[in-house]
Amino acid sequence: MSWSSPLADDAAVASSQARLARLSRRMAWVTTVGIVLIIVLMGLAFAIPDWSRNLLLNRLGATGAKLPLGPAEQAALAAIYAVPIGVMVWGLWHVRALFRDFAIGRVFTADAAERLRRFGLSVLLQGPLGPLTATALALALSLGNPPGQRYLVLTVSINDYVALIVGGVLVAIAAVMREATRLADENAAFV
Repeated sequence: MSWSSPLADDAAVASSQARLARLSRRMAWVTTVGIVLIIVLMGLAFAIPDWSRNLLLNRLGATGAKLPLGPAEQAALAAIYAVPIGVMVWGLWHVRALFRDFAIGRVFTADAAERLRRFGLSVLLQGPLGPLTATALALALSLGNPPGQRYLVLTVSINDYVALIVGGVLVAIAAVMREATRLADENAAFV
């Protein structure tokens, strides 16, 4: 049977906390860069016709190649994509704040649980937003076509399914974290 000393246990905890703080600082930085890149690159994608076409092809496949893409259509594309991109940036903003909290040692707090929940919601919402975005794009961009040449597209990808599952897991973990924090606060009040 081996016994560890309290000093060794304290050193292990301090080392673990230091690793979490380092990782969290890096992830906060990576998330910040990601938010900036998403905003800048998506802005460029809506301004550069070839990039806009690539967005359509990525979301709609061959149907995207058949759709017109003039200035009015690029504006519609930007307006439609603004919703899932806005939700994504909102979620990344909250996970960035979560990493910043972790970096300064605020791990099991109600704020951390709420930030995780919000990030989880943003991931969860990407699941239905994917097919809805594709449908809205096809409808909006083919609206000017003559009757019989308008498109109604419904696409569902494995990424949409995974977003639902991962988002649901994150929301559930946030609920568990919130409950654990509440119980820890209750127990601390008794001591």
